[in-house]
Amino acid sequence: MHKPSIFEFDLRPLAEVDSLSQVQFQQEVRTAGQPVIVRGLVKEWPAVAAARSGPNDIADHLRSLDVGARVPTFVARPEVQGRYFYSPDMRGFNYEKRDVPFSSVLDKLLEQMDRPEPMGIYAGASPATQTLPNFSDQHTIDLVGADVVPKVWVGNGAQIAPHFDISENIACVVSGLRRFVIFPPDQIANLYVGPIDHNMAGQPASLVDLHAIDFSIFPRFEHAVESALLAELHPGDAIYIPSLWWHFVQSTGPLNVLVNYWFDSMRHGSPMNVLGLALLVLRDLPEHDRAAWRLVFEHYIFGADATASSDHIPEQFRGVLGAPSPERDRKIKAFLASQLPAVLR
Repeated sequence: MHKPSIFEFDLRPLAEVDSLSQVQFQQEVRTAGQPVIVRGLVKEWPAVAAARSGPNDIADHLRSLDVGARVPTFVARPEVQGRYFYSPDMRGFNYEKRDVPFSSVLDKLLEQMDRPEPMGIYAGASPATQTLPNFSDQHTIDLVGADVVPKVWVGNGAQIAPHFDISENIACVVSGLRRFVIFPPDQIANLYVGPIDHNMAGQPASLVDLHAIDFSIFPRFEHAVESALLAELHPGDAIYIPSLWWHFVQSTGPLNVLVNYWFDSMRHGSPMNVLGLALLVLRDLPEHDRAAWRLVFEHYIFGADATASSDHIPEQFRGVLGAPSPERDRKIKAFLASQLPAVLR
């Protein structure tokens, strides 16, 4: 039976713009909560200019900024074909993780460049402030604050399984080609998501191989394909991905370079912490109890009128239900501190 690649389907193209001001980004794009391609956002970066001259030039440019830091690097055998994933029994993974000096990663990528079956090399999410501390002097974007630390990714051909980021993401292509297949958050049930606490890079990922989709094992993935959006990015282009939007990423080129910016409005940690607590406390309750608790959460958290759920209570007695403020946050934390020890024993 033929197992098709996701790219054999007629995917809808992701919306794109040719320019985007900070005001437009904050007031229109972020408010809409939809992903978008920004063509040429970083086309004037010196690193992008170096990449246009070839792999050796972009490697030389990055080496000139390197301060000798070691970076976490995935190394995989050629037969993996860049699909960094679980081992067949899912107990481990099909790659090794090593800490390698950044310039050594570049050297190894160039060494693999002309091999018909290169080994997979993928160094990701390295904070530029540690690895290339002078990078931001000449490589900036106006869409996020100066306090947002850029992360640098280098590698050769790679396939990164569909996953989501907890934070919002702006990803800028410096060298090589990147293809993103984007799925809306409402497709989570159709993506056949793997373990939350045992995965490749911190977030749960789809178990579907998008280059050999087996619909006999993953039949609901057909619905995900219907909702998928395709983005093809060249050097200088960027993509904005809101939080919790699933994305498959394919990089090509002997030396592919991406710089991304993660940012969010969360002040009290990751909602994944709340999900973990809910798995412990709520998911195994009888169905009628879970249905009742769903209504409670809809009333206080998710409903359209959730912020007005305590309007009938005199303000001085609203406690943890009060309007956002440092005082309310202290009350919530004190409430949690009084309750969690019994739960976590």
